[in-house]
Amino acid sequence: MLPPEAIKEYRELYLRHYGIELSVEEAALRANNLVNLYKAVYISGKEQKENEPNTKQN
Repeated sequence: MLPPEAIKEYRELYLRHYGIELSVEEAALRANNLVNLYKAVYISGKEQKENEPNTKQN
């Protein structure tokens, strides 16, 4: 769960970019979903990179 300050910042950025004002609940849901997606992609990419054989030639 993101802190209230992060939710507030997300609401402000969303309003500025899309011109739509989100409720605190909607902003919290969307912001947390975005962070969870980022974590899933980052961790997946990191694990994939760690499992790749070292192909560098010296």
